[in-house]
Amino acid sequence: MHRFLHRTLVIVCILFAVGLLLSYLSVYINPEKIWILGLVGLSYPFLLAFNVIFLIYWIIRWKRLFLIPLLTILIGANHIFNFVQLPLSNKADTIKPEIKLLSYNVNLFRLYSWSNQSPSFNNIAAFTKKNDANIICLQEYYWGSNKLSENQALELFNMNSHIEYSLHTASKSYGIATFTKFPIVNKGELKFENTSNACIYTDLKIGDDTIRVYNCHLQSIRLRERDLNFLMNQEHHDESSTVSQIKDISFKYRDALKKRAHQVNMLVAHMSKCKYPVIVCGDFNDSPFSYTYHKLTHKLYDTFKEAGKGLANTYVRFFPYRIDYILHSNHFKVINFSSPRVDYSDHFPVIGSFSIKK
Repeated sequence: MHRFLHRTLVIVCILFAVGLLLSYLSVYINPEKIWILGLVGLSYPFLLAFNVIFLIYWIIRWKRLFLIPLLTILIGANHIFNFVQLPLSNKADTIKPEIKLLSYNVNLFRLYSWSNQSPSFNNIAAFTKKNDANIICLQEYYWGSNKLSENQALELFNMNSHIEYSLHTASKSYGIATFTKFPIVNKGELKFENTSNACIYTDLKIGDDTIRVYNCHLQSIRLRERDLNFLMNQEHHDESSTVSQIKDISFKYRDALKKRAHQVNMLVAHMSKCKYPVIVCGDFNDSPFSYTYHKLTHKLYDTFKEAGKGLANTYVRFFPYRIDYILHSNHFKVINFSSPRVDYSDHFPVIGSFSIKK
C-alpha cells in the first residue's frame, strides 16, 4: 500500500510539473492556433502552488524527487514577478510627475437595470478629482438619459474628452472614454469586428512633447450572472447540468481567447507605426500569464512591476489576477503605481505617475 501511494504521488508530481511547463509555453502560442494552452496558462498560480507543495513534501521526505518541482519552478521563476512585487525599498522618488494616469473599468457606473447597488458615477467622479489625475481612461463608460444624461456624464469629469461608442442611441450609449487636462491634437479608434469591446488612441500635447495614450477594453468572456455563481459555487446543479455549464463557459473562454489574440495583434501592429512615446492602459481581460500580456510587454514596460507592491489584483469577484494594466514605452520614468481598494465597480482602478525622459 505504501509503495502504491508513493508511486501515485510521483505520477501526480510529474503531471503538475508538466502542467507548469506547458503554462510557460502558453504565453508564446497564439490562442487562435491552440486555444487550450491559454486555459493551462490561466491555471499558472495553482500549478505553481502544487509544485511548491511537492517541493516541500519531497524535501521533508528527504527524496531526490524534490529536483522535479524545483527545476520546474526555477525554469519559469521570472514569471512570478508578473503577479507579485515585494516592497524591497521605501525610498520615495522626489521627481514631480508630469503625468498622472488613472485607468478604471467603471462597470457602466452601475446604471444597468439588474444592479442591486446605487449608481456610482458621483463616487467615481469624486474619486478621480481627489486623485488629481490629468489623464483618465474609462472602460464600460455609459450614460442613460433616464438616470445620467450625456451632458451630465461629460460634466462629471469636465476635461477635454475623446469618447467612442460601441452602442449609441438617443437614450443611452456604451463605450470607452479618455478625459484629459492636456490638449488633444489627434485621436482615433481601432475597429474590432463583431464585438462591443474597443480600443481608442489619443495624442496629447504635454509641453514640447506629444505622447499617445491607448485606452483598451480587450475582448471580454461575457460571463452571465449564473456563470459567475457557478464558478463561485453559489449554485449547485445535477451532474448533467454541471457538465453543460462547464462546456458553455469553456466555449465562451475559447472564443474570447481567440478574439483577444486577434485584437492584441492589431494593437501591436498599430503601435509599431506610432512615432510618439506611448502609454497603453485599460482592461485587458487577461492575466499577467497570457499571450496578451507577453505580446504587449515585448517592447513595453509594466508600471506595476516597476513601482507596485504586493499582488494588486484588479478584479473584485473571483480572479486572483491583475487584468487591468498601465504599460509604457521606454520614454517614461515611472514614479509611482497604486491600485486603490475602492468599491465603486467590479474592478479596482490602477493609477500610474510618470515623468517624460528628456
